[in-house]
Amino acid sequence: MTTIRSTWTLSSPPPLTGLLPASDWSGAVQMAVPNGTLLAQNDATHLYVGLDITAETGVANTNDYFWFVVDINNNGVIDAYRDKLFSILPTNQNRLYMFYMLGPNTDTPVSPTQVIPSKLLSGFGPSMLSATNHRQWQLSFDLTDLGITIDPLSPAPVVNFGLRIGTLGGFVGETPPNPLGNFADLHSIVLSTMPAIVVPPGSLGPVIAAVGLIGTGDIAADGYCTITPPYYLNPTAAAFCGTLNLIGNVATLTSLWAAGARKYKVLHRYGATVAAANAATFSPILQAWANFEIVGTIDVWQSFGPDPSGFYTFVNPALPYTIQNLLFQWTTSAEPDGVHQFEINFFNAANVAMPVTVQVLTLKLDNQPPIVKLLNVLHAGTPVSPCAIVTLASITDGVQLQYEAYDSEGDLYSLALTTSYGAGVTSSIYSDSYPAHASPSHIWQGVTSDTRPVSPAVWVPPYTCAYLFEITAWTRTTNGYSYPVVYAQDFQTVTLIKPAIIFKPIPISGPSHLAAAGFEKLPETGDLANMKAKALPAK
Repeated sequence: MTTIRSTWTLSSPPPLTGLLPASDWSGAVQMAVPNGTLLAQNDATHLYVGLDITAETGVANTNDYFWFVVDINNNGVIDAYRDKLFSILPTNQNRLYMFYMLGPNTDTPVSPTQVIPSKLLSGFGPSMLSATNHRQWQLSFDLTDLGITIDPLSPAPVVNFGLRIGTLGGFVGETPPNPLGNFADLHSIVLSTMPAIVVPPGSLGPVIAAVGLIGTGDIAADGYCTITPPYYLNPTAAAFCGTLNLIGNVATLTSLWAAGARKYKVLHRYGATVAAANAATFSPILQAWANFEIVGTIDVWQSFGPDPSGFYTFVNPALPYTIQNLLFQWTTSAEPDGVHQFEINFFNAANVAMPVTVQVLTLKLDNQPPIVKLLNVLHAGTPVSPCAIVTLASITDGVQLQYEAYDSEGDLYSLALTTSYGAGVTSSIYSDSYPAHASPSHIWQGVTSDTRPVSPAVWVPPYTCAYLFEITAWTRTTNGYSYPVVYAQDFQTVTLIKPAIIFKPIPISGPSHLAAAGFEKLPETGDLANMKAKALPAK
């Protein structure tokens, strides 16, 4: 059995092209497979697998195939209707099909029209491993098809798999042997649980390098952060929220370890404003957290916390962990919103302070969701009750929405009024966002009451239907890995009935008669008696 550790994708996932160029796959982990190489990388939603069959050259063969079998619950036995086989059909080389295993070397049939979240594209051409044209398959496994979710605070998920490759000339290779008949010795792909920090050097702090994936150099003195594209996330004047990982600068930590540092203290102070925080006194902050040391193919759970004197154990920075160089995991749910500052001091085993650059990290904390209410659905200026049925007065008649979207901290990111109706249709009614209100103070609170569309305009429904009207607002907050992360919403349903179009007849005045073209006017009563006969011309 071979175990490999998948790497996190580059700043964007590899595009599905069927080919495996270095620009998209240079960071992927590699593993030898029959007649080629397997490559693997993942992000929070997908496992990307490349099968680079470099020995299959010449011309493309539509009969080439692979079987990728997965032990979904990793128990080493074949569970009927649970474990899965992924493959292609000869009729469609560019669609991934999913079969359920029934037992050794037996699986369910599949419809040629089956569609699953996971995708595939076949290719034939050069790759980063060979300039000669050869067979390649690019698989994009949706993690839901593998029964996996990514959680940075939990052990890394593992995909136990076997593989069969069949190519031109009757070659069939399997790894491990008999992968569809025996799950006892399958290979493993250990997924990455978060991106490696590739913050530009100028953005790394000297001691606390980053908060999650946000370099402390991108955090301003007022505690707000901004990162311009391209990057994994692009917060704009964002405060912080949730559980925050304070990541150490690897160069500094390595130097401190070599100099004899073996413990450290995390100091903290708070103020409602930056000035108040600066004037406060630092004191040790005492919290516990867990991390996982990577020992071979196993993630070993380890607990971290302060000793009775407030010291945290300094771990050798050369040891691999799922969250590398994690100095402090700050659980903020019980902390007051406002400005928080941190400083970390290092000591040797005898509790003697070690020289280190003084760094004070300032973070603006905002854990509160915005206040969001759909106050009223208005028709003709009058509130409509939820679930009401409203008959509109004309085809141009409609409704207005009165709402509240307010963040007392001033950290509002966006608001949106939408309506959903019919079969999965959603329409935008109104939206607003921070860039239209940006200022040096970063304050945008939103509105406590607003009505859209602005009178006399109304939102006109396209047809008679039940409509779900919704207001959603997000705050400009980040946990260091995602942005934005905190939102609130409210909704109300109303049925709107549009009037029917009525066709009215046009009245005809007087005793007029209509006749087809070419016919004279019909005679009126008494005319026949007065009409004179006309002699017909002789022939």
